[in-house]
Amino acid sequence: MSSPQRRRLRAPDADGAALIDPPLSEVSKLIEHNRQIGIQFDRLSVLPPNHDRKLARTALLTTAGAHSGIHPKDAAQQPLILTGHQPELFHPGVWFKNFVISSIAQAKSGSAINLVIDSDVARSSGIRVPTGSSGEPRVAEVLFDALSEELPWEERQIQDESVFRNFGIEVKRAISPLLNEQSRRDGLLIDELWPLAVEEAEREAESLRQFASEQAPDGLAQAFAGSGLQAATLANALAGARHRLERKIGLSLGDASVSSLSLVDSSLEHFLVHLFRRHREFHEVHNAALAEFRQVNHVRSHSHPFPELTQVNGWVEMPLWIWSLEDLRRRRAFVRHQGQEWELWDGEGPSATARGPLRGHELFAFGQTRGIKVRPRALITTMYARLVLSDLFIHGIGGAKYDELTDLIIRRFFGVEPPAYITATATFRLPIERPNVSLDDVREIAQRLRELRYRPESFLRDARIKNDAELSQKLAALAAEKREYLDKHDLRRCSQDVFDQLNTMNRAMHDLLRDVEKESRAHHAQLVALARQSQLLSSREFSFVLFPSEKLPARLLDLSKQIS
Repeated sequence: MSSPQRRRLRAPDADGAALIDPPLSEVSKLIEHNRQIGIQFDRLSVLPPNHDRKLARTALLTTAGAHSGIHPKDAAQQPLILTGHQPELFHPGVWFKNFVISSIAQAKSGSAINLVIDSDVARSSGIRVPTGSSGEPRVAEVLFDALSEELPWEERQIQDESVFRNFGIEVKRAISPLLNEQSRRDGLLIDELWPLAVEEAEREAESLRQFASEQAPDGLAQAFAGSGLQAATLANALAGARHRLERKIGLSLGDASVSSLSLVDSSLEHFLVHLFRRHREFHEVHNAALAEFRQVNHVRSHSHPFPELTQVNGWVEMPLWIWSLEDLRRRRAFVRHQGQEWELWDGEGPSATARGPLRGHELFAFGQTRGIKVRPRALITTMYARLVLSDLFIHGIGGAKYDELTDLIIRRFFGVEPPAYITATATFRLPIERPNVSLDDVREIAQRLRELRYRPESFLRDARIKNDAELSQKLAALAAEKREYLDKHDLRRCSQDVFDQLNTMNRAMHDLLRDVEKESRAHHAQLVALARQSQLLSSREFSFVLFPSEKLPARLLDLSKQIS
């Protein structure tokens, strides 16, 4: 039985550097390796012959091809390269994955698709933006929508049209004091992205109003008619705008959301029903692998990377989310068998919220008719994406770390080697003025302050001491006395009295250096403040929309083309 191996992955520290592991030169080998694993997986008959991996890929390509020019029939047999993330305004290191899959697909005559994980909860309604002045910088949250309760992205509608429309203006207003003249002239990516986001929201809202006027009851039609952008979802606006910007830049990839895929991919339903049939076995394998992962990685938290699956009165928790149109809060999903059927439960409402035959794939359809939505959690999403949908998956550092656990579960539950993946991220820092002070500078002066206490004689070489002849002479005399004392005593074998006398000598020298200490402490405090400012402004976590529109895409493109 395989055991987890601790693996350290670190984002590059240098500005403009990338981490790609394994390197892109190994792409062809990885794709061929994964295709052989796919053949082994097919032999397990997890998916029935008429709902196989080819059908799943065609469904994915159909979903992603609506706005990308991908032709499913032509692309189903070609290399399929995937990545995925929530529909956020993420930092450049996350965005880099989309550049990588596009470059791989173009180099290998394949297709690239970004999975929009809209089943995750939208935890923020804004982005962090550096603002203030170069002397007193700070980070403020600029909202792209009014604050709201935490709902799945696919359910999170725009709450405040004014806030949404003015987001780009507010971002520029906040960051402008820190921009240099070149950045102001060239413009930022927010200038290009946000008009597209507004267009996407307007398009979706108009489509909903059209639908309501033609098919919805009068009351609902009237509600849509006066709703402005508030019928549109944030996920579609943000992801749609980002995708259009990527096409303008020259990337070749499609977008497919988890919510859309859940409606059209019957193979995903069969994959989940297979897990339902073996739900107790999966539950045991999952929790055992999770415990080993935590032990190897020295993780003490019971919620990291995610909690154990639980059992409640015969119901067994599975890595799925479930919610209803009446209550959009996302809940855990529990499953049990009743004869030849499975039943799903959200752990709170009536004991059975959805059910279906173990031989069939009515999971999503049955729930949908009752206003119930069932979505895979991250573990199942990436497991299915790697085993069924893709020939190669590109992770960020966080996803790669979590998928060490996924690899264990695949080996132990399915009995096949997990498909290989690439970990890719990049570090980019905003081109704004910031103090040129590092933590090493702070540590250096902190060490000098310590030496004032324990090695004050070392300050004889300090320019401030050399310029004061009287002080220099007194300090030199005490330093000579200390050296003579140390020559007479072996500190490894001496009494406490010897150390006490040594401390007395150090204090005598230290008393001579009070002014030096006062000046050094003031300098230390100044460096600490400057280092905090530098650290604040040099974060790699700022959204890609804050970067110059001409420079960042070009640099990401260059980094992503290291393919043989």
